[in-house]
Amino acid sequence: MAGLFSTLNIGTSGMSAQQKAIDVTSHNIANANTEGYTRQRAIIEATRPYDMPSVNNAIGAGQVGTGAFVSAIQRVRDDFLDYQIRNETSTKGTYETRDNYLTQVESIFNGLSDTSISTLMGKVFNSWQSLSTQAQTSSAKTLVAQQSVALTGELNHTYSQLQNLKADSQSYLNQQVVEVNSIFDQIDSLNQQITRVKVSGSEPNDLMDKRDLLLDQLSENFNINIDKKSYDGIDLKPVDSGNISDTALVKSVDNTNVKRFSYVSAIEPAVDSDGNKISGEYKVTYYKNGDTTSDSNKMEVYVSMTADEAKQLDENRVLWANSDGIAINADGTALGTTTVDTPLAFSNLNLFTPSSGNIKGAMSVQADIDTYIDQLNNIAKALAFTVNAVHSGSNTADASSDDLPFFVNGDTAVYTTDSNGNSVLTGGNLSSVLDSESEITAGNITVNKEILDDPTKIKASTTGDTSVDGDGDGNRALAIAQLRDKLITIQNINSNTSRSDFITNFSADDNGVMTVQNSANGTTLEGYFKDVVNKLAVQGQEAERVIKNQTTLLQSFQQSRASVSGVSIDEEMANLIQYQHAYQANAKVISTVDELLDVVINGLKK
Repeated sequence: MAGLFSTLNIGTSGMSAQQKAIDVTSHNIANANTEGYTRQRAIIEATRPYDMPSVNNAIGAGQVGTGAFVSAIQRVRDDFLDYQIRNETSTKGTYETRDNYLTQVESIFNGLSDTSISTLMGKVFNSWQSLSTQAQTSSAKTLVAQQSVALTGELNHTYSQLQNLKADSQSYLNQQVVEVNSIFDQIDSLNQQITRVKVSGSEPNDLMDKRDLLLDQLSENFNINIDKKSYDGIDLKPVDSGNISDTALVKSVDNTNVKRFSYVSAIEPAVDSDGNKISGEYKVTYYKNGDTTSDSNKMEVYVSMTADEAKQLDENRVLWANSDGIAINADGTALGTTTVDTPLAFSNLNLFTPSSGNIKGAMSVQADIDTYIDQLNNIAKALAFTVNAVHSGSNTADASSDDLPFFVNGDTAVYTTDSNGNSVLTGGNLSSVLDSESEITAGNITVNKEILDDPTKIKASTTGDTSVDGDGDGNRALAIAQLRDKLITIQNINSNTSRSDFITNFSADDNGVMTVQNSANGTTLEGYFKDVVNKLAVQGQEAERVIKNQTTLLQSFQQSRASVSGVSIDEEMANLIQYQHAYQANAKVISTVDELLDVVINGLKK
């Protein structure tokens, strides 16, 4: 039955409820600039009123309330906005990583600057043109040799820089693997804490904010799926599962039966007991959870792979693993150990191939760098094949028809010294160099040291025999200079292409010099390089355009989320005044009841 003491309790409950509301408002204000913080609000509800009317409880004017209480402290959060932001963040992450590395590739290629490959190639052909008009002068031949050295040096340097950039992108990929595995562990720990707090009947708002912030960070690396479970627990999976049957990275229940990622640090050709390479077999070294700080994490497996599969693994490098970091089969079982005699099939390696995020960006840019390296190798090979063919008068790399190749494979070139102290290629050394001509790349192409030591050996005349005519007519030098405008099928070159495979249309020109003829579907050397640079520019522009679009889109979503979940100081101050007045009013109720009780108790004495 209601009375003054009941009224006193109502005032007390009101003060308590307003005080908690003030505490929540203070917490919001204190965290107004805290990253990932979600605005909270106190839900104030009426307490249970006195019992319903019954036989023993006569109907009066109506139910009398008993006060107010804070039923919950809620986070103000829109899950759909979280989904949109994380999805778009993942896409932005892909192109931010790509833009970063493609910008560096552009810087390496130097475009059309004075020191670019295109400019140096033009200077080489110009020097051959000059030699054709003064074929008997040693200075003109020296200029050809030196300009060619400058070109091969730039090819070598560009190749090396691209390889270093690829290694850097792989290091970045390794760092991302370590980072995401750490985030999984942090989310799992928060997941368990949140569940325990919810079971106890409280709201783990700040813990959920920390978990959401980690999920936002994780979405930069790859796109994620979040399944909500009981007591605010979550199961976390990547959107892209590949062949793995159970891809849970975090679980609210059975949280030890989860997956992780490991990083492949090396892919080497396997060798037998005699040290000979085994065709189609590789030794793959990976580190559990990507942690390369300890050899105890190092794992080695032997795998049968084609060249294309090895390239795919080289560009990807992230393996699905169990909770201990050991690479797994599709059914989740560990790969176990292998030997040279019992290699795994490539299909046993389960690569993590996300469709978006920083990890995807790092993987895709490695494929791009490999493509640019291949195209650079094509230029080096085409240059060596065409110049060597015209210089020797033969489209076959054979010691019987080419006694002085102009460009050689620097990895295999071994020289002897003549009586004048100059380097020479003879006998087996010459055959070895010519046999390895098909293995020329931008990384190993160089000018024959025999020519560098004695540039007068450069063949400039129609006959090519300096001892007979002293290079009087310069027609061979002219034919080499004209290679600048020859249409050749550079795009058809691969790692196994030889000079005879590449130059199939080889015949005498008007001056009687054997030279390369135009191909209907070919392109010039300089044109091919410019196409490579233009493609690179387009890729860079595409990345910049997507980043700009994604930034605008994300800003819109983030503003929407901030309007829902962010702390507005003005709004919180208004709430604070509101709760303050309510608190004071409840205090006035208590003061009034106190005066009434004084009348009832002390006034009866009079």
